[in-house]
Amino acid sequence: MASSVVSGRQLEKWEKEREDANRTEIPMPKAARDSFNSMQPNFNALAKFEKKLDRFTQRMEDKDSGVKTEAIVNVMSSTAGAGSGDFHTYRGFRKKENARIADFEAARKEDEARRAWEAEQAEREADVLAKRSKKAAKRARQKEKERERQQAEKRARGEASAAAGGAAAGGGGAGGGGG
Repeated sequence: MASSVVSGRQLEKWEKEREDANRTEIPMPKAARDSFNSMQPNFNALAKFEKKLDRFTQRMEDKDSGVKTEAIVNVMSSTAGAGSGDFHTYRGFRKKENARIADFEAARKEDEARRAWEAEQAEREADVLAKRSKKAAKRARQKEKERERQQAEKRARGEASAAAGGAAAGGGGAGGGGG
């Protein structure tokens, strides 16, 4: 059978839950509230960080720009007096080193090919732009020439009609006055 009597702790807990549900703002210590509201951006620190980032990226670019191959210093050789397993170890080191150098060489060749292709593309683009501008200039000249030709025809028609109109007006007046 359920008891209708509730402990004091349970009542306090329920009351606190009701208050929390009705509360519109989150409780926060005054010191924390003041420090949060007074927070100002530090532009000097930001500029310093950006300079540091620029130096870091420059260093990384410098490091990436040069393909450097360092030989492994501790390479064993197949010399007399070496133990029976040393030759196989030497052979493994040599194989790894040769593969590493081959990878560097392949990356260098690929980079050269990419740069050559980009240069060729830039050259083609420059040629296309040159041809395009030359043809545009030619079209502009032809258009201007056509405009001048049309204006000349218009002026010629205007002069011809003015001359014909003036002769017709003058001829009719002379004929009318003589008769």
